[in-house]
Amino acid sequence: MAHMPDCVSFRPLTLSDVPMLKRWLEDPDVSPWYGEDSTELDALRGKYGARVRGDDPTRSFIIQVDGWDTGYIQCYVIDDEPDYARQIDVDPGAVGIDLMIGEPAARNRGLGAVIIRAFLRELVFGDMGADVAIIAPEPGNTRAIRAYERAGFAWQKTVHIVDESPSNTGDEYVMRLTRDDFEATQA
Repeated sequence: MAHMPDCVSFRPLTLSDVPMLKRWLEDPDVSPWYGEDSTELDALRGKYGARVRGDDPTRSFIIQVDGWDTGYIQCYVIDDEPDYARQIDVDPGAVGIDLMIGEPAARNRGLGAVIIRAFLRELVFGDMGADVAIIAPEPGNTRAIRAYERAGFAWQKTVHIVDESPSNTGDEYVMRLTRDDFEATQA
């Protein structure tokens, strides 16, 4: 494994980050797993602008590794999306996480689990006070699934999600981590 970072941090997403997000979302290693209906700048500004302004409850961040913008991570209370919550059927109050390592040079270095654990500690189980975290990659995204397992997540079930957006419809490999299990590994 490559050198582990000295500092993993998360800065709030800004509108000036959208061109970088566009580049990451169009990367052939990212696009199959982090589908967007459109990667046109105006569409991305609309979607992510709502989050920046606080009109969408999804909390969005740029992942920084040793000060370098490396990827994107978001979290949300699953119950805030009633249709998705009904379909995924997880613990009430569970917080969902999605992320991508956007910079190719940061991939395949073992950073995924390190980033996720820092995010759980600081935001999900820290600032948000959640008791349960959920991450739900596509079943074929084995690289991500391995990183999530290294971060402590365990598979619960596979669910077929139907969404009004074609890019959000498909199977999800639902993985769960409780605050208690996370804290037990921190000792």
